[in-house]
Amino acid sequence: MDLSGYVLGENDNPIELHSAADNHDVALAMIRQARREIYLANYDLDAMVLDHEDIVSAMADFCRDNRFSHVHILLQTPDRAMRHGHRLITLAQRLSSSIHIHQPGEEHHGFSESIMIVDGIGIIRRQLADRYEGIANFKAPVDARDLRAQFVSMWERSTPEIRLRRLQL
Repeated sequence: MDLSGYVLGENDNPIELHSAADNHDVALAMIRQARREIYLANYDLDAMVLDHEDIVSAMADFCRDNRFSHVHILLQTPDRAMRHGHRLITLAQRLSSSIHIHQPGEEHHGFSESIMIVDGIGIIRRQLADRYEGIANFKAPVDARDLRAQFVSMWERSTPEIRLRRLQL
């Protein structure tokens, strides 16, 4: 997918997503342009989209470029990601002051969407986390505000996923 003309906060043309590759390309482009915050709610850190070296490298650069930047990940079930050694989990263990992974509270265990909000302006949204059809927009301030408020509400009722912490020996 050619996203060379898309700039976070400037292009407000919705992009239809149809495949894991589409989702990966848009997520990578947004992460590379992020400056302050990335909020991600996902069922199991979708490996087809997020478990790629370019995503992990972009996320690491984002975290290292600004000490005030942060990534908040709401993960319904970490089991599959843990079993398969998901690269974002390894990165979160190395950059634990910037990347925080929580499990939603009881009232949000049925949350079935996959969302990413970048800098309060860019969004990726799939109504069903197990399907790749969705929408992305590099400039959607109203939708981003609403999704961010929903995410923050879920985050406030979530708990840190302690099974993902690296043990220091």
